[in-house]
Amino acid sequence: MAPKSNQEPSKKLFARHFSQSLITKLLNILLRLVRNALLARILGPADRGLFSLICSIPELIMTAGNAGLSNSAAYHAAKNSSPLRQIFANTNALIVFISLILMASSFLIIAQPWLVKDYSVPIESFALFIAIAIPFMLIKYININILNVLHYINQVNILSLFESLTPLVLFLFLWGVFDINPLIAATWAWFCTLGCAAMLSIIFLKQGFPVKFQIDLQKDLLNYGVRGHFDTLFQKLLLRIDFLFVSSFLGAEYLGYYAMATAAAELLLALPNALAIPMYSFLMRRSSEEENEVTPAVLRILVFVMVVCGLIFAIMGKVLILILFGEDFLPAYEPLLLLLPGVVFLSYCSLIRLDLLGQNMPGTVSIISGVAVIINIILNYAFVELLGMNGVALASTLSYAIAAIGLAVIYSRKTGLGFRETLLIKHSDLKLLLEIIRRQ
Repeated sequence: MAPKSNQEPSKKLFARHFSQSLITKLLNILLRLVRNALLARILGPADRGLFSLICSIPELIMTAGNAGLSNSAAYHAAKNSSPLRQIFANTNALIVFISLILMASSFLIIAQPWLVKDYSVPIESFALFIAIAIPFMLIKYININILNVLHYINQVNILSLFESLTPLVLFLFLWGVFDINPLIAATWAWFCTLGCAAMLSIIFLKQGFPVKFQIDLQKDLLNYGVRGHFDTLFQKLLLRIDFLFVSSFLGAEYLGYYAMATAAAELLLALPNALAIPMYSFLMRRSSEEENEVTPAVLRILVFVMVVCGLIFAIMGKVLILILFGEDFLPAYEPLLLLLPGVVFLSYCSLIRLDLLGQNMPGTVSIISGVAVIINIILNYAFVELLGMNGVALASTLSYAIAAIGLAVIYSRKTGLGFRETLLIKHSDLKLLLEIIRRQ
């Protein structure tokens, strides 16, 4: 199936897709706030920490071993390098092969004694959930990237809302109606939602699940994918490796506090995530004339809004934690404060990263992300025993800042634009922002 034809000017189409995605992300925030508040109060810090680890491990394993397929399949679909059905079929063949290897490795990883410190519920009892979640995640992430570049933004937004609403409804049903243990109910709700989202992504692409082996095309897919794979891996490690440090050094209860701090801080990522959906397609397809026009303006507006929102969160954070999660989770406030500057840096990274990927520079992005991860690991080891979970939060923020600086330098050299062009908001940017809001 060929991509939808586009008769609208690219900027107008981008603005429309962004507004749709932002509304979706705001609804997602509301739904996830309700879900996180319920889980926090019902599970308590320790079980909430273990649940966060159950959800994070398959994502880390999938990201570590997916060979960059998600970005590679989307890149080749955007460039029309081969017929779309052939891209789907060869990507699916690689999905099947990689999933079998990763599922087997997951059983070895969760058997490690250092994974969770001093907790009565063994994570090994959730081994099957974690293993089967890996292919579901791989299918979902790859298909969502392809939907993005084919301009199926509505379908992407539907999937996003589905993933926010369904686990909440299923958890309330399993826990409230059948009186299932809260941790088991939350795990089943997450797992069933993930599987259904993977199936929906296949349905939305309207290609079925063809499987085909064409060595030349698979070499092309892996060539781009492997060069960009480490970027995707390092991005995920930057976001979630801190969970492993808190879990193994401090225990599940502290992970519960830290998971709540992370969940609260990452609410701010609704704006860059909403931008990423239309920007991903735009930057993969853009003309050279648009190259240095849209990205700097979007970055300036993004940084301005993120700083303002971060200050609001810093002032209101303790009250929000108390109201939403309860007094038991007040220890999450200090790591939240330390994570907020890092989230601003992370949002800046996310858009420059997309621009450089669109310029076929996945290897360069991977190197910068890798350096940030190495520094993150070193800082975590240095800070975790000295400062506890506050040290882990500080290590994350410093590594996000290093990644942002590195990507900004590369982008500046590539485009000839100074840091001011991507950081300091202009009067024309505010006018553009108000115009977009007025049109919606």
